Amino acid sequence: MHLQKEVITSPKISIIIPTYNREAFIAEAIDRVLAQEYKNFELIIVDDGSTDHTKEIVHQYGGKVRYLYQPNLGPSASRNLGIQHAKGKYIAFCDSDDLFLPQKLAKQMDYIRKHPNTPFLYTWYYQTHQQNKSVQIRKPSNCENREHLQYCLFTRKFTIRTSTVLVKKSCFNKAGLFNQKFSYSQDWDMWLRFAAYYPGACLEEPLSEYRLHTENRSSHGIRIYHPEIRASILKLYQWDDEHLALLEKKYGRQSYENDQTSH
Repeated sequence: MHLQKEVITSPKISIIIPTYNREAFIAEAIDRVLAQEYKNFELIIVDDGSTDHTKEIVHQYGGKVRYLYQPNLGPSASRNLGIQHAKGKYIAFCDSDDLFLPQKLAKQMDYIRKHPNTPFLYTWYYQTHQQNKSVQIRKPSNCENREHLQYCLFTRKFTIRTSTVLVKKSCFNKAGLFNQKFSYSQDWDMWLRFAAYYPGACLEEPLSEYRLHTENRSSHGIRIYHPEIRASILKLYQWDDEHLALLEKKYGRQSYENDQTSH
């Protein structure tokens, strides 16, 4: 049974779920969004050319979701299409195999009300391993300033999971959209570019669940660092090896992203 939700014509938040052949996961992702305590949102599903039963599952929700379809162009194009159709002042993302906790949006919007100049907000998250059922709390850091955030993201001191982010839609006007050339690491590239212009903040509480399973790249231990992304960000930040060495002395000795195994 799917939770009922009144259709919001002028939503504060647009939640974008890109999906491709995720019939085993998509319904739970949608249900978790519709069960949010904060209700002033729209939910946009972008189907990236699925060939399974994703479309039929999504259509069962009727007017509670907006369904967009495109040929298989990849996750960046899917998120970009959602952004272009979004009506909300803020954008949140949820990958179709990830999950929101019930208070995610409420707590993020409460933070925004208390800190209205926050352009984008990420959170801690649970990382769950579907095979061995272990759960870790991943703890991205609250950085001292924009330079510190740039350093941490560039050197992979921690990862901003896209399913934790709440961002002002207007920020994409300056930072640009997701780069459709990249089939992986496109979120790393996106938040690196955001950090060039905006000081992100971290809400230090796990509010999303990032699931590792046999069908996603992370479960296979893929760790690919685009040299093209690194080169473009070094140019954007105007960093060279000498400056990187200075940043390493300044920030490198701090501890980052502590893990806590829950069960």
